[in-house]
Amino acid sequence: MRVGIIGLGNLGMAVANLIASNGHAVIGWEYNRAVADEINQQHTNTKFLPDIQIHSKVSATTDLAAVFQDCPVIFVALPSVFIKRTLQPVQAQVKPEVVLVNMAKGIDGETGLTAFQTLTGLFPHNRAIMLSGPSIANELARQMPTVVVIAGQSKTDLLLVARLLDNDYFRTRFSDDEIGVELGGILKNIYAIGLGLFDGKQITSINFRAVYLTIAMEEITNIGVAMGAKIETFLYLSGIGDLLATSLSAHSHNRRMGELLAQGLSLPQVEKEMGVTPEGYNTLKSMLYIAEKLHVAMPLAKGLWDVIYGRYSAEKFISSFIRDFVE
Repeated sequence: MRVGIIGLGNLGMAVANLIASNGHAVIGWEYNRAVADEINQQHTNTKFLPDIQIHSKVSATTDLAAVFQDCPVIFVALPSVFIKRTLQPVQAQVKPEVVLVNMAKGIDGETGLTAFQTLTGLFPHNRAIMLSGPSIANELARQMPTVVVIAGQSKTDLLLVARLLDNDYFRTRFSDDEIGVELGGILKNIYAIGLGLFDGKQITSINFRAVYLTIAMEEITNIGVAMGAKIETFLYLSGIGDLLATSLSAHSHNRRMGELLAQGLSLPQVEKEMGVTPEGYNTLKSMLYIAEKLHVAMPLAKGLWDVIYGRYSAEKFISSFIRDFVE
């Protein structure tokens, strides 16, 4: 089978390599022509996955329409802010039988829609699947074992996607709770910022981190259920599993943001240092607004927002954590 990937960043590239290693031809769309040329000519992607050899069955193109020509399954691995502007121009070219697999995680600050909701709104006649769970791209690219969740309403589609992905080091589990699976992957990015604060202040206490992650999981579950998700979804791989993966990883952009904030950098300085605004920041802004409308308390998230905008120092956030945020 020929499989399409939209977005050859670190996760998209890692999944492309995974599918190719399972015997399928993969064509991926990449905005950056230099990245696409390197993949085709050298079978490397030093911008997003340095030191990883790209499988010979993976090819890259800057022609988005080419990906939709002969691929019954297409994975979307774009930053969430680029989904609409990238895919809207090709709406009419996507056949209704194509199955879309969303791996993007984020919330549109203007519409309040998640990446999955944005994608299904653009392609209402296509079946869609949400993929999330402990899937740090650098580890996946090095064939380190993990298990993720794919969520959708058709077991036939889920089996189709599972057969593309499953092998000795990567396995999938099924769910019918697309919004819950997605929100687990979105919301954990907020709380990764707090973990970065701890790292920036050299706080290594296991007790402290255990309490923090427990309260974070409580907030994630409360707002997720209020938005229509199933509570049990957050107790599995795409909820607590993804949160733990982020808490244990040193590769998270969101954790890096927290580290820089702990060093005293302002938000503009953080953005300049990182060259990108992490998804966790945009998600935090949107979720606090949504939580207010749904009457859901998110004191931990609100505390992180206060740190970002200088109303709380990192030291004050940490010292007052137990007193102010644990109810």
